[in-house]
Amino acid sequence: MPDIARFFIFMIAAFLLFIAVLLFVTRKRTAIPNPALLLVLATIVVIVGMIFARYSHLWIPTLPWQIYYGLPALLTLTLAPLVLRMSRTELAQYIPMAFLMAPAIHIVFSLLVGWHDYMPFPFYIPSLAEFLIGKNH
Repeated sequence: MPDIARFFIFMIAAFLLFIAVLLFVTRKRTAIPNPALLLVLATIVVIVGMIFARYSHLWIPTLPWQIYYGLPALLTLTLAPLVLRMSRTELAQYIPMAFLMAPAIHIVFSLLVGWHDYMPFPFYIPSLAEFLIGKNH
């Protein structure tokens, strides 16, 4: 599968997961957040963030990795809580999930389809197919 197609699939998965996390965290509110607002937040945080993280080092070769990975991470951690005015209880749920979203996507795609390029990861995660045929990396 072409690299750009995989990137698009990763982006869709991250987009849906981000919205699911926001809905889960705000589930006890008397009124759920406006769906249009959730779509705007997901577009900014996920789509813009992923495009920035993927291509900014190509557009600006001297840009340190701390910027092209750090800014999207900072956006993930701050934009939704500020815009949705999350309570402390909601923040206590959201922050750990925000840190775990990208590794969870990486692990799921690594295991299920053998795509290991969602994010830099400290160790190799073999796919289920590799487990079944006994292939080691």
